[in-house]
Amino acid sequence: MPTRPVVAPPAGGLGWANLGMDIVSVTRVRRLLRLYGEDFFQRMLTPGELADCRTSAKLDVLSLCGRIAAKEAAFKTLRVRAVFLPWRDIIVRRSEGGWPLVELHRSAAEMAQRSGIAGITVTISHDVDYAVAVAAPVLDPNAVPEPLPAPGPAPEPAPAPPTPPVHSTSRRDTMSDGLQLVKNWLLARHEELDDIAGDLDLIETRLIDSLSFVEFVFLLEQHSGRAIQLETLEVDEIRTLDAIRTHFFTAKAVQA
Repeated sequence: MPTRPVVAPPAGGLGWANLGMDIVSVTRVRRLLRLYGEDFFQRMLTPGELADCRTSAKLDVLSLCGRIAAKEAAFKTLRVRAVFLPWRDIIVRRSEGGWPLVELHRSAAEMAQRSGIAGITVTISHDVDYAVAVAAPVLDPNAVPEPLPAPGPAPEPAPAPPTPPVHSTSRRDTMSDGLQLVKNWLLARHEELDDIAGDLDLIETRLIDSLSFVEFVFLLEQHSGRAIQLETLEVDEIRTLDAIRTHFFTAKAVQA
């Protein structure tokens, strides 16, 4: 069962607002569009949002970058951890006046309610190479944010995956190759690293960020042979290479 995200209460008193800001590289998004096509962005934007970004011929990359940045900025105002950005639960649409409006649905709406946030306002700016968004929450004066839960006992270590039978050598080699390709993908994007330890936290060290997370899921699907739902994927399943091996590259994981 997915763990409940931890939502931080407002850090100040009356009038306090947690701002969110994000910047998105046009070059990076253009590369993703070239490699994967529009299907890639269907996991991040709703059909209506994609339509807003479309010209008569194709997707406008600057508009696409602006909405991605706005979603990230809006998510940052919620001050949550242990959960991925719920891309399609934060909708950025164009108002009649042309400025962006944020709508919160499902998990994003629940997080906002628990944080005492009634809504989020956002502004977007574009340049040739980047799109920038700044978001601010609209606080609910009648809401009482939930306190952070008391720390619980340390979780038990995950049991080691079962040892594959001798006759499954070819499958084991295939799974090992898939995990190595995942590791190589991370190393190629972080040239400052010579290696990645199996227990290194990929999230806290930002080896995987919100935008690369979606591409990372595509990679996992391709090399593990499993369909992955962003809405139900838990952070701890991809937090380390050891966790990725357990959840996606063992005989038990492949059969799931």
